[in-house]
Amino acid sequence: MIVDAEPGPRPRRSLLRPRWYGAAMKVVRRIHMYLGLMLFPWILLYGISGMSFNHPEVGRDIDERALSHDEVTAMTGFLPWDPDAVARQVVAQLDAAAPGRYQLDGDGPRVFSGWPLLATPSKDGGRHVLIVDLNDGSATLKTHPPNPESPAAPFAAAAIALPEYRMAAVEAQMKDLLPRLGIDAPGPLRAHPKIAPELRFRIHDVQSGTWNVTYNLGTGALDGRPADADSGLRFAELLSRLHTTHHYPVHGGVTWLWALMADLVGLTLVLWALSGLAMWWQMKPTRVIGAVAIAVALVVAGLVMTGTASHIQFGNVAKDG
Repeated sequence: MIVDAEPGPRPRRSLLRPRWYGAAMKVVRRIHMYLGLMLFPWILLYGISGMSFNHPEVGRDIDERALSHDEVTAMTGFLPWDPDAVARQVVAQLDAAAPGRYQLDGDGPRVFSGWPLLATPSKDGGRHVLIVDLNDGSATLKTHPPNPESPAAPFAAAAIALPEYRMAAVEAQMKDLLPRLGIDAPGPLRAHPKIAPELRFRIHDVQSGTWNVTYNLGTGALDGRPADADSGLRFAELLSRLHTTHHYPVHGGVTWLWALMADLVGLTLVLWALSGLAMWWQMKPTRVIGAVAIAVALVVAGLVMTGTASHIQFGNVAKDG
């Protein structure tokens, strides 16, 4: 005869964990996992293309040669510059124009930001790029291969007279918009000198086939490439273009969907961070080590972020637009 064992006492529910806690954490884990599965191609793309900005030579077949200070000096006579000496000369000239007004801050930074970049075309159609370190006088010479050639559009030099379909026409029609809206501005709206829409279409050339045509509505420039030809962008350059494509276009289309996916990737990263914290807190054995890791991460992130932000905002950044 088999006698059922008496059921043991039920485990007490923690007062700090309400009834819905387990179900909520299950939802958090599912969201964490399925967002990663659905968006992994985009996260992979942004991760790889983001790293490519710091390593532009990868995938581009760039020949790089390091030149020491002694080599550069022997061949060119160039010597390192002293940022402190340059700063003192700048302040001295300012003070000469307004005596007693300016003096060099002894505690402030005196460092070079950026580097001289000199370039010239190479004989094979590529280019030579020289990057000089002003602090130690060394340099790096990079030789870029020529870009893949694409046939020149036979219509690229054509003069297209459509003044009514140019940004100048839009500018003229919008000049009274702000006053009619009751906005007092020092001047009328002006078209951006570099940013302008373009008209895209295809034409058939009986001699050379189908062309993808672009007509710039700002400058009136006409250009294009064969529809079945390579764009000339290397894979690494294409990844960089994809990474930096942003904004929701007013005309919709696939680039609107691209901007939406970029927003979803950003939202996913935020949710990953928050849900990761929630899942870490659920595992009691890892709380102490995790708390130390989070504290270190916050300190390091704070120092790096504030330092970089200070570097970016050192000059008059308002002029950057």
